[in-house]
Amino acid sequence: MKKTYLFLCTAFFCGLIFWGCQKESSTTPVIIAPPVDSPVVVAPFKILDSIQMITDLEQLSSDAFKGRKAGTPEIALAHTLIQTRLRQAGVDSFATGFFQPFTLSGIEHKNLLAVIKGTSKPDEYIVMGAHYDHIGVRAGDGDVYNGADDNASGVAAVLAAAKYFKTHPPKHSIIFALWAAEEVGLRGSKYFTDNLPGTLLLTQLKFNLNLDMIARSDNNKIWGCGTFHYPAFRYLVDSLQGKTTVEFKAGFDNAAAPQDWTNLSDQGSFHSKGIPFLYLGVEDHADYHKVTDEFSKVSPARVNENANLAAQMILLLDRKL
Repeated sequence: MKKTYLFLCTAFFCGLIFWGCQKESSTTPVIIAPPVDSPVVVAPFKILDSIQMITDLEQLSSDAFKGRKAGTPEIALAHTLIQTRLRQAGVDSFATGFFQPFTLSGIEHKNLLAVIKGTSKPDEYIVMGAHYDHIGVRAGDGDVYNGADDNASGVAAVLAAAKYFKTHPPKHSIIFALWAAEEVGLRGSKYFTDNLPGTLLLTQLKFNLNLDMIARSDNNKIWGCGTFHYPAFRYLVDSLQGKTTVEFKAGFDNAAAPQDWTNLSDQGSFHSKGIPFLYLGVEDHADYHKVTDEFSKVSPARVNENANLAAQMILLLDRKL
């Protein structure tokens, strides 16, 4: 009797173990590694409002804005659009409001400046900027240089970033700057760096990220210019490799390069003061400074991806500065 009972108990418990193993194996997922040569699919990083960006880009580059030339009546349409977006985002202004006016050759220009104060380093500032002016109407035939890529694209991205970071507060303060008069010699950003608003000091400006022409990437490349001068910030390019479907490269920032963009857009005003920068933009394309730089030539997917690439840089800077 004892032997029979022992046998039955043993058989019963073995059965339970077998059943448990079977049940576990049937519910445990089997992970099959992909073939070594399978292509890596990049899932684009998206935190910015793509609908707002494309809407703003299309409006800024419409014929109604007459090419956003400095000093023209139509430039006021750009002021209104930008100021409206900043108000909708709920970002703060400096004591004088969003406008920083200045005069050149009897013509009034206006930078638009907004700020989000940092949660733990409020006295250290990152400046994210883009110029909103372009070159207006062609004399003779009245064709409009709408400047969709140059630089309605950068403006739309900065406005979307202001909206995002207002609801996701950074550690450092961020100034969102929309520059006037870039096309006539970087005059808006130069005025800012020479005439900082309120009690702001140059020593508090820790970095400038400038966006100029981010809507195309026709050759599937976008460039980060500035790491030659400020190699400590090379991580802004290196750490984002493989996180975008375009090829993200560093360069165009020294005399040995095919072109040196160091002082060709608003980052030059910061570089002249010794403030580190990165300029995000594409190479000149066939429509650069032509009446054919139209919204119809823009790639919404590229705008979205490149703008979000800039947002990733701001997140990295906020973490590492």
